Amino acid sequence: MVYYSPSTKESVLTDSTALRIRGVVFDMDGTLTTPINEHLKQMRVEIKVPDGMRIIEYVDSCLEGEAHEKAHQRIVEIETEAMASMELSPGLVNLLQFLQNNDICIGVITRNNRKAVDHFINNVAGRQPQEHKGLFSFDPLLDRTFKPSKPSPDSLLHISQQWNIPPEQLMMVGDHGDDLLCGVRAGSVAALLRYDDNRHFESYAHVVVDRIDGLVECLASGFEANMSIADSV
Repeated sequence: MVYYSPSTKESVLTDSTALRIRGVVFDMDGTLTTPINEHLKQMRVEIKVPDGMRIIEYVDSCLEGEAHEKAHQRIVEIETEAMASMELSPGLVNLLQFLQNNDICIGVITRNNRKAVDHFINNVAGRQPQEHKGLFSFDPLLDRTFKPSKPSPDSLLHISQQWNIPPEQLMMVGDHGDDLLCGVRAGSVAALLRYDDNRHFESYAHVVVDRIDGLVECLASGFEANMSIADSV
């Protein structure tokens, strides 16, 4: 087990050399926002994605020509439909306030498209009270144009380099196994936002919370992480 010290300004002043989380990277759909599971199911059914394959992976590797173009078009259409019901994950503002108060970097890695990312920032986050809008200063925001995408660790390692923060001092937060595998394979802490239908991903996670601001207590108090998970995935 590896002990992570509290990620608070006070703790840094006490021992600046201790291992702690200095940056948090989020998945978007189902993590920063409430889940869009029904829309994902709709994509899989309409595009006829085989069980065990990821949607984009199937479209890009198995479809060609007109079929490939139509599948991508339908994905974007369904993603656009999902934007209408996009809402902040309960407790997100509390967590972002803690992260800002303690100078912890924040970023996003999503397999959604840029239009959906912009909608989240400009409209969903943009609806928040003026005093909260500065909390959503994610940088970078990587959409699915960054290749290779999750579960590859490349996007998270890219952010690690951009921030000049070692991977072991980053936390990757998500609701899907691919988010967690991205974190684990990068050598970072993987945190699962647990729902009734994603409990089977718990074995990939170092930290599990049932509401996203449950991470505040974890980061404020310090925690232990079984980093040997990487050996089994």
